[in-house]
Amino acid sequence: MKDYSKNKKYQAVFKKGKELFWKYGMKRVSIEEICNESSVSKMTFYKFFPNKVELAKSIIREMMEELLDEFSLCMLSDVSVEEKIKKAIFMEVKISKDVSIEFVNDIYGNNETEIINLLQHYKDQGKTMIYSILVQAQEEGIIRKDVKIDFIMYQFDKLFENLNNDNLLSQYSSFQEFSLENINFMLYGLMPKKR
Repeated sequence: MKDYSKNKKYQAVFKKGKELFWKYGMKRVSIEEICNESSVSKMTFYKFFPNKVELAKSIIREMMEELLDEFSLCMLSDVSVEEKIKKAIFMEVKISKDVSIEFVNDIYGNNETEIINLLQHYKDQGKTMIYSILVQAQEEGIIRKDVKIDFIMYQFDKLFENLNNDNLLSQYSSFQEFSLENINFMLYGLMPKKR
């Protein structure tokens, strides 16, 4: 497949598609809207993407590759494990900042096998990285030694399952608020934070 990533019209479609998907979700945005917003014809859109799903996959792929690259660099850096955990949390908050709950609902509630497989691929890669940092954090006493790492990983799996729970997500005004709630629960549990 030809690489169009340097093409200005491709970049315009990609950027506007991402903005619209992030704001309204995938289902509510039409190809016509993306074309109008990026000032390209439908013919030009179809030159780059056969449909909205392929555009969404490209957006997800770029986002996840950037996140995994940043996470990998963080893990390979000389900073402490505690600092690595803080950076990983910051990355989660940063990535959730502009993503709408509608987009999360659309991609995690999607029956498109290709999107499901793509998400599973990145989830598996992320889990491998997270597992290694949790083991290291536990060895250094940053995480309680009486908590099983497999239990923590199970909780991460449940977090991903919750991305498909409309009733739960509807209680949050943004995806970032939902992400912060999960981070705070993982770090502090049910009890108030110590001062």
